[in-house]
Amino acid sequence: MGGRAGPAGGRRVRRAGLGGQARARLADVVPDPEAPRVMGVDVARFGDDASVILLRQGNRLLGEVERHHGLDLMQFAAIVNDRMEQWKPNATFVDGAGVGGGVVDRLRQLGRRVHDVNAGAAPRKRRDYANRRAEMWDQMRKWLRTGALPDDPDLVNDLKGPEYSFDATGHILLEKKERMKARGLASPDAADALALTFADPVPANRAERRRFMARTDFSVL
Repeated sequence: MGGRAGPAGGRRVRRAGLGGQARARLADVVPDPEAPRVMGVDVARFGDDASVILLRQGNRLLGEVERHHGLDLMQFAAIVNDRMEQWKPNATFVDGAGVGGGVVDRLRQLGRRVHDVNAGAAPRKRRDYANRRAEMWDQMRKWLRTGALPDDPDLVNDLKGPEYSFDATGHILLEKKERMKARGLASPDAADALALTFADPVPANRAERRRFMARTDFSVL
């Protein structure tokens, strides 16, 4: 990745226009029925930010990106609970840091199994990344090479907003939301929700694959 000099002895790096390319290939990508259905939930922290819910299956987002404004934590948790009932995800990853912890707690009270993700925590691959958020975004960046996005210009703008840099020890670091706002950019809420779907590996959905094959199987006799 190319870039220019950045803070902390690193380089500031901009990603290529992968978001626009992923948007263009939507019609050509069919969801893999064996791929897990993974739900990402980003909880708003500031008044003008959006709380976002989305669902990814394999190389494609399913449906639209759902954005909510002006809801308290219990109201938003109720909507997430409804979507979990409706979409039947194999895994749900919620940004549980800060105010998001209230959404995680409420969903667990409702009997939902959710994964509490702390974006500032240590990454799975400590040799490469400064924190979990940088790791998730880099996994998402790699996915965008073949993945498909809905016709959502705001999501594409979110993906282009944050800049990568390297810290003094050479770990990949993603620009903080506060610094983005200082540059006049909006918080990349939808992109953060998509990145959450890469927080941890999710097993293949083999039961759905069997149901799909049963529905499409036929005999020529």
